[in-house]
Parts: sequence; C-alpha cells; structure tokens
Amino acid sequence: MKPDLILQRLLELGGLILIADGLLTMFRPRRRSLLWHCGPQLTKAMTEELADYPNASRAIYAAEIAAGLALASINLSDSPSD
Repeated sequence: MKPDLILQRLLELGGLILIADGLLTMFRPRRRSLLWHCGPQLTKAMTEELADYPNASRAIYAAEIAAGLALASINLSDSPSD
C-alpha cells in the first residue's frame, strides 16, 4: 500500500472522528462534557466549565466540526489509487 493512500485514509479518519464528536456534543453539550469528567483536576475543571456554559461549548465544538471538515477534505489526489 502506498504511503500517500495511508496518509489520506488517516486524515479522513481523523476528520470523521472530529466531526462525529462535535456533532454529538452540539446536541447535548452538558451531558457530553460531564461524560468526560474524570482524570486530573485540570481536566475535571475544564469539563465543569464546559458543562456550565453550554453555548460556549457549542461554539467550541462547532470549531471542532470545522477542523474535522478541513482535515477530511485534504486530499493528496482526486482519486485514491492502490
């Protein structure tokens, strides 16, 4: 398998993950933020802030969706080749 094809697939996979996570969080930001309320104190504080301010969370995750779309749209060529 060519390295270009592997890179292209990894970029699309990364974009897909960012888009899916962003969309899930847009609908229920408080629930998704509290789902990740674990780990170090800094992480817990950040998830609490995101849960307390759902509109700010939506703005952050809208940017995540945009980043995912940009990442997934990076193509090394118009059509993948084997």
